[in-house]
Amino acid sequence: MEIKVKIYSCYKLTYSSIYKKILKYYYGQNFNVNSALLEIEDISENNKLNIQSQRIKTNYVTRTIRIYENDVLKHIVGLSNTNYDLDKKKEFELGLSKKEKSSYGANDYHANTYLKQGINKIFDFYFKNKTTADLSFYLLDTDKKTNTHNNLFNTLSYRELETIGFKILNIDEINFSSYEKQCHSKLNKSNLSFSSFNKYIKDIAYISKKNSSNIPSFLQCEEKANCDKNGNKFYMTEKYTYTFKSLSAQGYDSLLRIWCMKTLADKENTKIEFILGKQYFAFEEEQQKIADKLTNPIIQTLDKANIQIELLTNETFMKEKAKADNVFLNYRKENKLRNQNLFRNNIRKKGIPMECSVCGKDNPILLDAAHIWEVNSIEHAPAKEINDFIKIYDLNDLIDKSSKYKNDIFFKKYSLINSGENGIWLCKNHHKLFDENYYCFDSKDGKILLHFNDPTDALGFAEEIEEYGDSEIQPSILSKATKAFIKKRQYLVAI
Repeated sequence: MEIKVKIYSCYKLTYSSIYKKILKYYYGQNFNVNSALLEIEDISENNKLNIQSQRIKTNYVTRTIRIYENDVLKHIVGLSNTNYDLDKKKEFELGLSKKEKSSYGANDYHANTYLKQGINKIFDFYFKNKTTADLSFYLLDTDKKTNTHNNLFNTLSYRELETIGFKILNIDEINFSSYEKQCHSKLNKSNLSFSSFNKYIKDIAYISKKNSSNIPSFLQCEEKANCDKNGNKFYMTEKYTYTFKSLSAQGYDSLLRIWCMKTLADKENTKIEFILGKQYFAFEEEQQKIADKLTNPIIQTLDKANIQIELLTNETFMKEKAKADNVFLNYRKENKLRNQNLFRNNIRKKGIPMECSVCGKDNPILLDAAHIWEVNSIEHAPAKEINDFIKIYDLNDLIDKSSKYKNDIFFKKYSLINSGENGIWLCKNHHKLFDENYYCFDSKDGKILLHFNDPTDALGFAEEIEEYGDSEIQPSILSKATKAFIKKRQYLVAI
């Protein structure tokens, strides 16, 4: 069998230095790499085009190494971007490029560009040839002293790729210690795929730096309540809805994230829809950067992966607002304040990891959305107490200013009870203990405060916390509003 490797002239030196190693990943360590033919396809137009001009030619997928068996394409290898670029270095040394344009040796990688930028072209090339060829990826610069591979969003993308079905050949060269520490998990490099939708969303929540004024996306679920044989209520997701905004720099992030979500939802036999809707988000200075749609190359790649994106129009958005008002009216008519589906989705919208805040359990069936300021207490609170609470802690943002019911005391109670700021995820066991006031949280730093009368029980609880590794709830939970709810609970428990 004849093995032929093809690369383009703009990556001649860089890829020539690694292709033999790649061959061993496919054909084994004993494969005679010198028996393979290397073909350099010249796209320089008789040396008229410099390196960069060759790389951006739209009719070539230059960031690939293509492996043929008896002239049939069998393996496509997508390469990451690199600033340790032998071809650009050579061009500079020959005086063919200006020094300021040569980035050889730089270490200022951008999180969005290292692997993902332009990855849609690699996928498109694969879709054209998938009847004969597979696709894998290879990471450059793994031996260089940069923070590229320790960047949490980059390492997340490696897991996303494997989840949707594409291996990274040299993943064993990556140190995942920073990722594991941040996400409270131990990874198996032989299988980096996410095992469930919830575990994927949990890692995103841990890694993302949430800014309450600029949340780029949120997940909502349509759930069905069930009871186990002991009468314990649990929720099964019937449909996921992922709503997001699009900035030009986030297009490639969205591509992998949406594809990964679709893969995991399909694995769970759960419906999922994706909505691009800037109407949901507050932008301020970023207003002009928000796109009405994903770029055509991203959309085309998603289409080839059989994934559709719905564009939210202003008309649809207003209909959804009206629908929310009607839901509230129905609850008021029935004198019900607790809207559990709304409450759970508002906690999700806050973007905190869906796991027990005490012990770390992350099985959705075992998790409850727990109220900090209890429903019964808010329900029976006089109007003055509710208004004072909102005023003292400056919580007017929790009351929808666009609603015509914003001054209605029932609406205010409904808003406080079902606000994500008034909730945390707890497993059923720790939810029960929380409701019975065996422990609480400190409103300043989130430290867990024990109120056990029995020292043995207190010791057992403390050991659980120690095993999980945290004696406080995650900082991402402790917004200004959540601290206010915790402080209210502390006060009520004390009296």
